[in-house]
Amino acid sequence: MNNQEYQNGQKIYDLVKEVLDVTGPRLPGSEEERIGAEIIAGQLQRELDATPVTEKFKTPRHACISAIPWLGWASFISFCLLYLSPILSLIGSAFLLLFALTHIFYYSHLLDPLFKKDDSQNVYAVIPPKSGNAKYNIMLSAHMDSSWCWLHSYNNPKTMMLKTGAGVLSVIGLLCISIAIIALESATGGKLSFMGLSDAFAKMSSGIHTGIEIALVAVYCVPVIFLPGFWWLTQYMTYDKKKAAPGAMDNLSGVATAIAVAKYYKESDTEVAKDARIIVVGTGAEESGLIGANAFVKAHKEDKELLNEDTYVINLDSFRDMEHFNVVKKDTLQFVPFDKELTQLSKQAIDNCGVESHIIENPVGGSDSTSFAKAGFKTITINAQDPRPTDYYHTTNDGLDNLNIDTLDKGFDVVKELIRLLDQKYSGDSKTQN
Repeated sequence: MNNQEYQNGQKIYDLVKEVLDVTGPRLPGSEEERIGAEIIAGQLQRELDATPVTEKFKTPRHACISAIPWLGWASFISFCLLYLSPILSLIGSAFLLLFALTHIFYYSHLLDPLFKKDDSQNVYAVIPPKSGNAKYNIMLSAHMDSSWCWLHSYNNPKTMMLKTGAGVLSVIGLLCISIAIIALESATGGKLSFMGLSDAFAKMSSGIHTGIEIALVAVYCVPVIFLPGFWWLTQYMTYDKKKAAPGAMDNLSGVATAIAVAKYYKESDTEVAKDARIIVVGTGAEESGLIGANAFVKAHKEDKELLNEDTYVINLDSFRDMEHFNVVKKDTLQFVPFDKELTQLSKQAIDNCGVESHIIENPVGGSDSTSFAKAGFKTITINAQDPRPTDYYHTTNDGLDNLNIDTLDKGFDVVKELIRLLDQKYSGDSKTQN
């Protein structure tokens, strides 16, 4: 494929293809992720004439979203425990909800020590300012790994949220039923139990019954309606590497865009960003709960050359849909808003490039910007992706054929324009970093 009309988009496409042709999917902590990072390090060396730095870290690959199917199977166990010991069912369902809240909705990593660790890595390169004096830093970040295949999205994205929500509500329902049985047993002095269910049915069929029999039948029969929800959780994704998401859009498109824009400013004769130190960062294990970005921030939080009050972290995450150029101002469930100035400048950059901009909040999950924002650094996430469930997000369909070169080209323009707008803040400013 060779598209002369969108030369920057073609360049980005070619960089993506260079990785995908070798690795295919790059699950967090996998050998394919490592090979992909090596290829991207080579691209940083070749395209930017900069020395890439690789930093290794450990990631518990199954301590986040990929644990959802196991939660589904564990829900079936808690369901069975309900009929043996409501207290054990209560404990089991409460633990499942606690894990979901702390690891899947909010990326706390509280229970990470319980999981096997795999090797992952971040890769970055630094381009010194052309003027020789750095007044500010532009950090272009994007994650290099890809996701497991979300089966509900792949099979029918319209029912994806319904099935997932039903699974969560089913676990909550099981918890509530467990509490109800324990409370009823206490109130009746132990007369309410599963062993009395056959007697309760007999009394109800004969027309001789009390409220106790009705309650007994209700609390032990109602949980059956939760079984489909548990099943949908088990089928949330597949662990089959061959069916994993190749990650062309999410997020090699972001990595390649970062490299292409950095190359432009390194080689261009423009005065824009001549006083900027440009850092390109490819993070690993984002799909395991932002592990790579967390590791990068931890490693460099005190590195005032890379991360300081004049560092602007522009996180690039998925470029495909021309009509959905988004400024993500917050990952809602991570409870950390992103930089307000960068939010407005990013919107202006998109508008200046002739496409409609949208300021949105990411309703579930998180992006690498969260890691930088929690550490107190100015950051924003930009993407061009339909925020609704689709059959190409985190599915096998996210291959090279999923990319739109015109959108990649426009993404290049947007990031370049954002850097131009940021540079206006420092033009004529004598301030210099150490």
